[in-house]
Amino acid sequence: MTSKTNTQFELDAPSGQLIVGALAGFLAAVIWGLWPVLTRFGVTSNFSAPEIVAVRFIFAGLLLLPYYIRKRVWQRIAPVKSFVIASGAGAIYVYVSALGLKFVPAGHLGVVETGTMLVLSALGGYLFLNEKKNVVQVAGYAVIFGGLALVNWQSLTVEATTETLRGDLLLVLGGVLWASYTVLSKKWNLASWDAVAAVSVWSLLIWVPLIFVFGDVHLTWDNAGAWLIQGVGQGVITAVLGLWLYSVAVQILGASRGSLFGALVPAFAMIGGLLFLFEVPTSFELVGVCLTTLGILVSLRR
Repeated sequence: MTSKTNTQFELDAPSGQLIVGALAGFLAAVIWGLWPVLTRFGVTSNFSAPEIVAVRFIFAGLLLLPYYIRKRVWQRIAPVKSFVIASGAGAIYVYVSALGLKFVPAGHLGVVETGTMLVLSALGGYLFLNEKKNVVQVAGYAVIFGGLALVNWQSLTVEATTETLRGDLLLVLGGVLWASYTVLSKKWNLASWDAVAAVSVWSLLIWVPLIFVFGDVHLTWDNAGAWLIQGVGQGVITAVLGLWLYSVAVQILGASRGSLFGALVPAFAMIGGLLFLFEVPTSFELVGVCLTTLGILVSLRR
């Protein structure tokens, strides 16, 4: 199926299917909004960034390995493609994001990484998937970026340090990797569960062994409870359920529109930070989240 056919399908999709795509994107945003909170807590307490990656894909990879084998996913997603998407949405992406969150607050993932992912997904959709944008949609993107900037205005300007810059550059790289998965999974027309299984299994088989050999990994039974929480949260809920929901949204709505729900991540990260890390949002952050939500609604218009 060509990208032109895919685009036509998106435009002609019935309203019920569009609702399913929007709901899937919304739920994925909820999960990923809580993910930086969980990751930030992990890398600042019991875990290194390599340990976060290892725990995540041991759980996710083992969970989806039976599906990968039974459905012969390797016959539908070639090894080269599997390697590419496992880098874009798998171990490398999680590693650079977790390492970035070691240096900056969880909210930075929303504005820096999500903003990078959104603009590159939209650009990639336009260049490679024939996803055209009208004036209203472009205006929606502008509102989104304005909202994302406001979400962390103070921490990105007034409180900026060398450490902050290092963390933000890592999150920019994370956004580049995630955008590559967004565009390529649509261009290659990958089935949602196949894509999730390939990302998880290839990360388990290729990257996790390398992490144990070369990374800072010291998992012991003394903190079994902590890595069990990280494993379920990172590997089952985020890596499997969250990625599947996002893949459904991209398949139905297209790469650029599906990726727009990533702009809701700052809102849910803010709520999660308030509830679990006791981080009280500023007035800039509250206004930014409202603008981001408005921009998504505008950009989803045909």
